[in-house]
Amino acid sequence: MLRTLSATLLLAAALAVAPARADAMPAGPFEALVEVGSGELTWFGLSVYDARLLSGHPDFQGLDSAEPMALELTYRRKISSQRLVESTAKEWRRLEDELVLPGAERRQQWLDAVAEIWPDVAPGDRIIARYEPGGPTLFYGNDGLLGVVDDPEFGPAFLGIWLHPETRDTALRAALLGGRR
Repeated sequence: MLRTLSATLLLAAALAVAPARADAMPAGPFEALVEVGSGELTWFGLSVYDARLLSGHPDFQGLDSAEPMALELTYRRKISSQRLVESTAKEWRRLEDELVLPGAERRQQWLDAVAEIWPDVAPGDRIIARYEPGGPTLFYGNDGLLGVVDDPEFGPAFLGIWLHPETRDTALRAALLGGRR
């Protein structure tokens, strides 16, 4: 009887704590977002990934919007985490005069952070970056939250790789923006 009562009290205590823990969890990657557009990145005819942009507003309001946004990449090829980080660094260097980017030391801190967060990817794997304006960028993978970059300047700089008018793939940008340039 004492054992049953203890188990019941333990279960009741766990249930009492559960709502508080659920409230403390970060929002899901697509919570309160709608799709703006989607497209595919190809490189020399090879499909690299499918991309999808979501926002708190059906019309993308820009990187400085007050709306949360998410970029979902579904990979079609095997790519190492190291290669993903190197590609990000390369695009930031290329867009350095276009995007609002901090100095090289802070960008390196960002790259070090994502190197710890991003996994190697294989065909079918997803990485989702959800940016909360003025707040963190949360990265999700196939099995949930991968990690967080807390710097509020990171999100626009990262998403700018795809969404800035000087992006490498303007056709993908147009598709992500729902056909608008």
